[in-house]
Amino acid sequence: MLDSNIGKPLYKDTKNKNLTIIKPNYKESEQKLFVNETLYFDNVSKEVWEYKIGGYQVLDKYLKSHKNEKIDFEHFQCIIQTLHKSLDLEREIVKIDLI
Repeated sequence: MLDSNIGKPLYKDTKNKNLTIIKPNYKESEQKLFVNETLYFDNVSKEVWEYKIGGYQVLDKYLKSHKNEKIDFEHFQCIIQTLHKSLDLEREIVKIDLI
C-alpha cells in the first residue's frame, strides 16, 4: 500500500501555481523536491531522490526529460511512492536468511 503523504504536491506560493517543470532542486534538509520556484513534492527522502535504475537517477531523469512541460501530479507522486515502497521491500529482502 502506498502512503499518500509521501511525495505530496504543494506550493510554496499559492498565488503562483506554476505547473511547468523548470529545473529539479532537491532540498535534503527539508525533504522537498522542487520542480520550479514554487511547486514542490514533500516528504521525498534522500534515498528516493538518489534512487537509480540502470545508472540513471530516476526522478532527476524523469524531470529533465519532461522539462518545460506541465507536470502530471498524480503520475509523478505515484513514481515517488513506488520508489519509496521499492526501498522498503529491498530492506525486507536483505533480511532474508537463505541458509
